[in-house]
Amino acid sequence: MTTDQLRVLFLNFFKKRGHTVAESDLLIPRHDPTLLFTGAGMNQFKDQFMGRNVTFTRAATCQKCLRTGDLDKVGKTAGHHTFFEMLGNFSFGDYFKREAITWAWEFLTREARLPKERLWASVFEEDEEAYDIWRDEIKLPQERIIKFGDKDNFWPSEVKKNGPNGPCGPCSEIFYDWGREVGCRKPDCGPSCECDRFVEVWNLVFTQFERREGGVLDPLPMKNIDTGMGLERLAAVVQNKKTNFGIDTFSYVIKAIAKELVVRQGEDNETDSHLNAIADHVRAATVAISDGARPSNESRGFVVRKLIRKASQRARSLGVYEPFMFKIVPVVAKAMKAPYPELLKRREDIASVVLSEEKNLEEILNTVLPRLEEDLASLIDSGKKIVPGELIFRYYDEKGLPLDLIEEKAEECKMELDREGFDRLLEEQKERSRDKSKVSGSIFFEKLSDIDLKTKFLYTKTEANAKVLGILRERDGKTERVQSAGEGDWVHIALDTTPFYGEAGGQAGDKGTITGKNLKAQINGAKKFEDTIDHIGVVLKGALKVNDRVEAKIDIKRRQGIMKNHTATHLLHSSLKSVLGSHVRQYGSLVDEDRLRFDFTHPKRIEPRELERIEENVNDFIFKEIPVKTVVMNLAEAKNAGAIALFGEKYKDKVMVRTIGDVSMELCGGTHVGKTNDIGVFKILSESSIASGVRRIEALTGEAVYAWLKEDIDKTISEYRRYIDNMEKIDPVAKETIERIVNYLKPVLVRSDILSKRPIEKLARTDVKVWTRELRPVLVRMIDDLSRELKKAKKKKKSDKLGELSKDIDSLIMNAIDAGGIRIISSEIKGADMGILRGLADAIKKRSKLTAILLGSRDPVRANLVCGVTGDLVKKGFSASEIIKEIVGAISGSGGGRPDMAQAGGPRPDGLDRALEAFTKVIKEVRVR
Repeated sequence: MTTDQLRVLFLNFFKKRGHTVAESDLLIPRHDPTLLFTGAGMNQFKDQFMGRNVTFTRAATCQKCLRTGDLDKVGKTAGHHTFFEMLGNFSFGDYFKREAITWAWEFLTREARLPKERLWASVFEEDEEAYDIWRDEIKLPQERIIKFGDKDNFWPSEVKKNGPNGPCGPCSEIFYDWGREVGCRKPDCGPSCECDRFVEVWNLVFTQFERREGGVLDPLPMKNIDTGMGLERLAAVVQNKKTNFGIDTFSYVIKAIAKELVVRQGEDNETDSHLNAIADHVRAATVAISDGARPSNESRGFVVRKLIRKASQRARSLGVYEPFMFKIVPVVAKAMKAPYPELLKRREDIASVVLSEEKNLEEILNTVLPRLEEDLASLIDSGKKIVPGELIFRYYDEKGLPLDLIEEKAEECKMELDREGFDRLLEEQKERSRDKSKVSGSIFFEKLSDIDLKTKFLYTKTEANAKVLGILRERDGKTERVQSAGEGDWVHIALDTTPFYGEAGGQAGDKGTITGKNLKAQINGAKKFEDTIDHIGVVLKGALKVNDRVEAKIDIKRRQGIMKNHTATHLLHSSLKSVLGSHVRQYGSLVDEDRLRFDFTHPKRIEPRELERIEENVNDFIFKEIPVKTVVMNLAEAKNAGAIALFGEKYKDKVMVRTIGDVSMELCGGTHVGKTNDIGVFKILSESSIASGVRRIEALTGEAVYAWLKEDIDKTISEYRRYIDNMEKIDPVAKETIERIVNYLKPVLVRSDILSKRPIEKLARTDVKVWTRELRPVLVRMIDDLSRELKKAKKKKKSDKLGELSKDIDSLIMNAIDAGGIRIISSEIKGADMGILRGLADAIKKRSKLTAILLGSRDPVRANLVCGVTGDLVKKGFSASEIIKEIVGAISGSGGGRPDMAQAGGPRPDGLDRALEAFTKVIKEVRVR
């Protein structure tokens, strides 16, 4: 029986028993901030488990899951994965233990046709009810029913002692026995043994308690069933494969990988381990990228990046260093096309993201690894045998170098790693990441919607009379439900009806006020959770009470700005597809009152001409005054009509469809302008990459564009004039050239000045076009030319100065102090900047041997130092970077550099003489050492 057949068999089995078959949720939970990735089938049913939104009481799913807790075990064991599919059946206050156990046994023995004598069960040691069902009704022999404690057979594990508070309960696990000839072969071997004989196939969780403070377990009024069975594990047992990597879907991918890497599968355990891990990681990365994750250095993106780099590391162990994983993505898509056809549709986009990340890693290995080797050489030269934790962390975290390569290079140099220091820094970084991602460790989290308060949103209104349904008050870091709140209290307010749009779908929430008799509350934001809109703010005056009648009023000007930007994102989406291609897919957006941000999938940088066309298209749509229409229809009807759905968003049966002529048709519950001309004008500010295969456009609309126009004109002209001034200071001879440039730009500056002085209300779209297409390019081109000329002038000035000082080089070498065969040159060079000092030090090093050099200069407020050491002295243990640190205190400064050249600066010019004198003493001491 194939894996695909097993999946269908399971879902049909429970469908016949009254279960609603729900689609798999995405790997990236869109509405659950407590989760990094979907890790269990129950995740999408949290509301139902809490007794909310129970529209069906039985459900069955095959859920895509991703867990990284056992990442290092992947490939080494028979059953550990990062990505896997979880089969599950659920009951929300309907059936309980008897049905769950009976149906599990029936499915495994009748449908999957597993031998009854091979199956064992475990129960919680205090759960006599489950034990009796297994023994008396299933007729499982007592010797194959094992009792375990709350560490193994209670969910969450040891919850009574350790928490968290919330729903919990005992569980019963079902194991498959491969037989006595497998594993440790000890007479007392059982499901608790860690050998490979017993495989946990199915876990049945009986959620019947609620844990409260102090470890108290109160019976739940509504008991639930939550089960989970790894599809890969079940397939391995059914297909008689001792390892999950032997099942049909995995073996298909592994064969392709082995062929691509030119290695043979099955010849040695190490090669097989690498192939298995690569297959797992490419599968996980493929599905995660398809579901919206992109490689990056934070949160989910870091996990995807780590998976790709771990797979690359495995390939390097097999002697393959060039990118290859992108070629495996279509193989994975084909292997999983039955349950996830979207993988086939997106395989080219996913492959391009993976290839980009592989090239990124290749670049790191080609450029960063040599720098690490240089740093290790410097440590060895200074007599150190331990690589500092700070250095390890910098290369691992900031530069992206895999830890195994750092270890490998350290071993080659016969150095040890400061793992304790590295681990400390890594843990600090993880803490910062956890804080930043705001991912909670709790499975169930509190918000206003948890207490089932529903809000009716009035799309067309800006104010409304409403009733206060509930209040949450924030105090001392805790949020608690209260009946009233007073002056100064920070609150979350639920109303029965509201004009406030709750932040959702990328659109920012409204701001405004809630007022009543002797009451004023400032609302600084609104967020939507399911059917509740949370008004977040502070009570400025009086008291707010549950059941009060209040007036809710939004900031109208803010709403208008948001509507302009929101409609503009729909026009931008259409224009991107038109100019770049139909592969463009919205990845995310931010719509605020003063700007918009639009993220989308596209494999490469957008060319300037393409960006102009995209912007021009949007402005043409605006100019045509196209009406924006809203229609409410069934979800299926809307999709059939061609409406674009935001990927990963969950929609109800009835949806709002926003249509802008024949330009755009999208499912959207946000607020929009009545016609496109209300937007005024659209201006793209920037286009950039935010992750592999994901681009970002930031833009403005309406008055914000004109404000930007005036500011950009002033900024650009100021930059131009600054370059002109600098050119005059550095190169007075260039006076004729400067005059020519100034005369050439006079008409441009006059026209720009007229625009900058024109009132915002009188500026037009054509003015923006004149500036961005005609005037600004001329000024920017001239600034670039001046920048190049300025660099040449500075270089010439430095060369001329060095030429003037070249006669002093012989004098400096001739007057060097001899200290036991080492020449010491220590001198102040008047009027020299840091570049001149470095140039002089380099010139001396080229013409001298066994020489240590310290050159300095000063002005009224600062002193500069440059230390140079010839290569033959570096080999003897001298280090310019260490030497300069010993003398820089004289000028109260800081500095560093390489063993052969270092520099420093400080705010004590009067200490320069002391620094020069101290240099001779330091060199002599180093020589003695």
